[in-house]
Amino acid sequence: MPDGGFVVKFNGKTAFRCYAVAFDYDEGVYKMNNETPQPFPQGIAKIEVIVEDNEIK
Repeated sequence: MPDGGFVVKFNGKTAFRCYAVAFDYDEGVYKMNNETPQPFPQGIAKIEVIVEDNEIK
């Protein structure tokens, strides 16, 4: 993303880049960029959210 954003990794592998992300453990879903929720992939043990640009306003 040109102005920064987040890199989301599932089990150490980059899954996607986005500007907004939400996780719902009870429902077993994640939502990126306010789109339709998607189910977690099978076998998720670790989720990382990395900031691409340190200048968050």
